[in-house]
Formats: sequence, C-alpha cells, structure tokens
Amino acid sequence: MRDRVQAHDWDHTPLGPIASWPGSLRAAVSIVMHSAQPMFLWWGEELIQIYNDAYVPCFGVGKHPAALGQAGRQCWPEIWPIIGPQIDAVRHGREARWYADSLVPIWRNGRIEDVFWSYTYTPVFDEQDQVGGVLVVCTETTDKVLAERRRHALDLLARRLLGCRSEDDVAAAVTHSVSDNPGDLLEVLLLIGEEAMAHPPADMLTVRGAELQLCDELALSFRLSPRLPLDGAYRQFLEQFTATVCATLSRLQSDRALAQAMAESDRLNTDLNLSSRIKDEFLAMLGHELRNPLAPIVTALKLMKLRSGDHSETVHEQEVIQRQVDHLVRLVDDLLDVSRIASGKVELRKETVPLADVLNKAIEMASPLLEQKQHRLLVDVPTVRWHGDPARLAQVVSNLLSNAARYTPAGGHVTLATRIKGGTVQIQVTDDGNGIAPQLLPHIFDLFVQGNRQLDRAKGGLGIGLALVRNLVQMHGGEVSAYSAGEGRGSTFTITLPDSVAVEAAPPAASAGSAPEQKPDQGSGLRVLVVDDNQDAADSLGELLGALGYRPEVAYDPVQAIALAAAGMQDVAILDIGLPGMDGFELAGRLRQLPGGAALKLVALSGYGQENDKTRSRQAGFAAHLVKPINIAELQVALA
Repeated sequence: MRDRVQAHDWDHTPLGPIASWPGSLRAAVSIVMHSAQPMFLWWGEELIQIYNDAYVPCFGVGKHPAALGQAGRQCWPEIWPIIGPQIDAVRHGREARWYADSLVPIWRNGRIEDVFWSYTYTPVFDEQDQVGGVLVVCTETTDKVLAERRRHALDLLARRLLGCRSEDDVAAAVTHSVSDNPGDLLEVLLLIGEEAMAHPPADMLTVRGAELQLCDELALSFRLSPRLPLDGAYRQFLEQFTATVCATLSRLQSDRALAQAMAESDRLNTDLNLSSRIKDEFLAMLGHELRNPLAPIVTALKLMKLRSGDHSETVHEQEVIQRQVDHLVRLVDDLLDVSRIASGKVELRKETVPLADVLNKAIEMASPLLEQKQHRLLVDVPTVRWHGDPARLAQVVSNLLSNAARYTPAGGHVTLATRIKGGTVQIQVTDDGNGIAPQLLPHIFDLFVQGNRQLDRAKGGLGIGLALVRNLVQMHGGEVSAYSAGEGRGSTFTITLPDSVAVEAAPPAASAGSAPEQKPDQGSGLRVLVVDDNQDAADSLGELLGALGYRPEVAYDPVQAIALAAAGMQDVAILDIGLPGMDGFELAGRLRQLPGGAALKLVALSGYGQENDKTRSRQAGFAAHLVKPINIAELQVALA
C-alpha cells in the first residue's frame, strides 16, 4: 500500500500532490502505512481515503483498489447512514469514539454482507489545531459474533426441545427457532418419514440425519441468509441444529418405547396378579370341593372301626381305604400349601425341639408307604436340639421319604442320615431306586415336574412335593439339592439348614403338683347340633358323635337347624360355613338370638382351612374351626 500511495495520482484529488501535504497529514499517513493493525484514514472535507495493507482483506472483492483516494460517501454509500453521523460526531466533537461488535453491513464479494466490527474513530488535528481528518483503527469480529449468536440459538433450541412430548411439539420448537436467530435462519422445515426421503425444496439447504449417522428418517431444510457466506462455520451450525433435533426425536421414540414397555409390563403384571388370584381361589375352591366328599368317607371309615374293632372281616379293606384317603388329604394339603407359600401367607412357627422328635414324626408320616412297599429304612439321627418350625421340617423330610419310597422298587433301601457341622444341620435322604435323568435333574424342584411321566400314572402325585420342599427349606434360610448318577442308579437329596442347632439345655423339671395330661372325655352326653347341606356328611358325622357318646341332632339346611334349636337349645352347634341361602356365620347369629343361644358353643366346619378362614371364624364367635375331613382328636378337643 505504500507503493500504491506513492504511485497514486493525487493531483486530481482534493489532497493535491504529496509534496504539498501538510505535516499533520504526512505524519498520520506514515502511522497508517507502518501499522500491522487494520487502519483507515479519512482526510479533509471530502473525507478522502487512505488505508494500509492490514485493511485490504476487509474489503473483500469489489472496492479495492479503487477505494484509495476515493471520497468516503462515494466509496461507502451502503453504510453511510451508519458511519456518516459517527464521523461527523468525531469531527465536530473533537473526541474519539469507540464501537464494539457493531453490525456494519458492507458491499463485498458481489453482495451486501452482514459484517461486525470493533473500531475507534479518532480525530487527527492539523497545523491550525482543527480536525483535519479521522483515523479508524478497526478489527472485524464477524466470526466471533456469529459463533456466539449461533451457540445461543442452539441453547435456546435445546431448552425448548427439552419440554417436547410429541413430534408436533418438536416442529413448533424448530419453527420458533427462526425468531430466535433471524440473522442465520429465514425458515426451517422439519421433514419426517417419507417427506425426509423425498426431494427437498431446491431453494433451501437440506441436512439429512442419515448424513450425520443419526436419524435415518429425518431431514431439516434451511432457508439461509443471503447476507452471509455459506462457509464451514455456517454449515457446522446447521449440522449441530439438525443433530439436536435428531437427539430429541430419538428421545421421544425411546420414551414411547419405554412407555409402551411399561404399559405392557403393567398389563402383564395385572394379568399375572389376576391369574395368581384366580389360581389361589381355584385351589381354595378345589380344596373345599375335595374335602366335602372326603368328610363323610373318613367319618364312615372311623365309624366302621369303632363298631367292628380289630376283629372285622373288612380290616384289610379299611386299611386300603384309609391309605387312599390319607393320600387324598395329603394332595389337598400340598395344593393349598403351594398356594399359600406363593402368596406369602405361610409363616413359620419356630421353636427349639429335639431334632430326633421332628425326624421321627416325618418317618411316622411316611411309614405307610414305606411299609406298603416293604422298604428297609436305615436311620442315623443325632441327639441335638434344633430351632425352627418342627411341623414344616417334618413335612419336608416326610415328602422326601415318600418320594424315595414311591420311586424305589419294592424291597429297596432308603436311608435317612443327619450330620452336624458346627451350627449347621445337614439331612440326607438316599435311596437305591429309579434315579433321576440328567436332563431332568436341573428342574427337579420346579412346580409340577415329575420323573417317568407314564400314562398309567403309577407313581401318583402332582409334581408339587419337591417344590414345597425347596420353598419351605428356603424359608428356613437353608437350601436343598439333588444328586443322581443317572436313571436306575438311585438318588440323594440333601437339606442344609445353617445356624439352626440350638445349645443344649436341661429339660425343665416337672412340678410336684402337675397333673398328667387328660384325654377328652368320651360319651359326655352333650347335645350337639350338626348342620351340613351334604346329607351324607351330616349323617355320618351324627353317627360318629353318637358312637362317641354324644347326643347328636342333624339338620340339612339353616331353616331346619333354627327349628331344632328353637325347640330346645343344644349345648354345641357344628355349623358348615358354606350353607346355601344363609351361610354359617349368619346362621350362628340367628342361633345366638334364640332363647339359650347366648351359651351355645359354636364350632365351624369348612372345606376352607387357610389362616384367614380360621381368623374370620374366631371373629364371628366360633370356638373352633374344623377342616374337612374331620380329625376325631380335634373334634373331641373342640367339644370338650
């Protein structure tokens, strides 16, 4: 630019030849020419222009080099309304002015471009101490201002998209972004699905999500500002804009998928809970319906034994019936136990007892099947005290012994062995029977799983015994495992109960005044009202009561029962809870209102024997709750 200044024909400008320039002008031009900072000097009334090499890039294409020696108004007509008043203010005010990041759009590169500047206007005084010119020291800040503006626009977009819950919300947020940044975006179109795959508007720039390896079915079309060059920074801004929208749409898709999954999960849970409730109700109903016919069978069998004693010709037949009835009762109990454990309604009743007593009870429960198949039982039981639920452990061991007996050919060997390791009890039941197939072994404790499922169902059972074993052992904090070398090679079941061995304690001494345990009185002559809509069950129970020495009166419906009680109130009333028309609870209330009814002892009789059934009976004023089929000992205790 020094060469250009020296070579320029200044004679035809208001400044005249360089030789005639005043010292103040020469000094100012010298400063401009030797500065590395972009500088621009306006001089005289016409504001003739002189600038340095550092300023040349600011012109772009179109004004340089014609701007050298040109009047300011002639060179910058597009911005003179902006800078003209600023220059006049410096010339007349004789003070410098500072402008930061100001938009001064200029004509360059063949168009009006939005350009931002930080610059000072400084007065330059001549020899008469008048403002002879104005010196401009400037820096173009367009890149910085645009970067900040675009970053702010992306922040606003992200905040708006954060609250979007649908694709329509996203489209609205994208449209609103135009008003956030009108300098960069004149219009934005959100294209989803088929629209994104179609040909976009020709007069707009389209950025596809697939190009960014994001949303394949999304594109954004931008109508760009004609006052900005489409450089790398501008394109990067558009790609970041598109990526932000893609991220939101992906979030919405994930949220929808999650919501659908949660809804499906809730539906499945609801269906599962409903199925579980229906299953529990079905099992309870099944237990009730099975116990109803069992009740008269058991009672009739007990009557046969009471009347004939041990000399009956049908002793063998009675034993067969007794075994099969016991088996049916056991199946019903197992079904209900599975239901109660699955619903968390079983609570352990722990106490400290001799382990031998518990295992002897288990052997007693399994002995009919062991004896029937003429197995040899070997027992190794230590003399230790154990803390847990003795009834449930006896049930567990009895199940294992019964299984061993059932799946071992006649005349086989079954071993019950116990080992004590510190505070841990380990109980093993081993047999030399059919064994377990390798493919079945991992599932042997699953519900309804059985080995050797043959059409004749010769082994019997429902496949729930081992599931009960596992659940009850786990409730004690223990574990159970099964081992077999294969089919025909026997099996071993091992129960491990940690921290359950109790410290030995001396048995309490019997007091001198303690009386021996008394059995319930036989034949007390009590008047007992029996009410059951099952005529066989009612009659057989009445006959059993008569054989035991009581005076029974039998009714088959509530109306008949009220009539019998009104004629003369009985001492005890055994009421079937599931009576038609008027249930046992309502009948109990009616009987209480009759003369003498306040002293009537009530005993509930039902095929439902879960804890909530017994609790409801107690709350209704019943002294006892008997579950069909009736146990004679429990009946006599209830009547005592």
